[in-house]
Amino acid sequence: MFKLFERNVLSVEEFSSAQTSIKVKNLHVSLNNNKVLNNISIRIPKNKITALIGQSGCGKTTLLNSFNRMNEFILSHEVSGEVWIDGRNIYDKRERVSFLRSQIGMVFQRPNPFPMSIYDNVSFGLKIQGIKNRRKLDESVEKALKKSALWDEVRDRLFDSALTLSGGQQQRLMIARALALEPKILLLDEPTSALDPLTTLYIEELMVELKKYCTIIIVTHNMQQAARVSDYAAFIHRGELVEYSDSDSIFTMPNKQQTEDYITGRYG
Repeated sequence: MFKLFERNVLSVEEFSSAQTSIKVKNLHVSLNNNKVLNNISIRIPKNKITALIGQSGCGKTTLLNSFNRMNEFILSHEVSGEVWIDGRNIYDKRERVSFLRSQIGMVFQRPNPFPMSIYDNVSFGLKIQGIKNRRKLDESVEKALKKSALWDEVRDRLFDSALTLSGGQQQRLMIARALALEPKILLLDEPTSALDPLTTLYIEELMVELKKYCTIIIVTHNMQQAARVSDYAAFIHRGELVEYSDSDSIFTMPNKQQTEDYITGRYG
């Protein structure tokens, strides 16, 4: 089992509505006529880091994408059930998807900076929202770069191409681009899988700092990483939620044999 940092967390049963960021109820998702998620119910706490773990193809990323309706980019998709954020079922027909996505930042496995300046990358979403005031843009860019621990490295080269940054810097730039919109929730899909160990540690430390500002949900195959950074962990197997608890319990005393087999490497 893994050695963990001390955490101050509630049990899953102790979450109140005030402490819940996302509430999922009986969620089913099929993509390209294949059932990917089956009857998922889970409550994600506010201002904590929740890790989604499980084998490749188990449905982790599909669940992550359900929180900002990214699965709808797949032409053949079916969704039933409820996902509640800020008192709204985001799958209600009246939900404005553009507004939803402005509240939920997302960072992908590989950094994908636009072929433009560092400044323009961070301010891109703000400009899309119609913000044109240069002072407001300057303040937001600086604030986001500071939150992503990149400001000191790029403050004198804001108008250089973002493509000149290292891989680790580009990933932090993607985090800054998401944070510029001041999201309530930040989704991270394998954000360090393409990075070296030292940069990975840097990103992990950044995640722990960022949960002061927003709820973080991370998909990761790295059990050591999940144990280090997450407050809660959900183990998913073949589209079903097997076990969900605080990370200390999941990684030291899981309730299900199936969970223990996975995190100790007996399969997966």
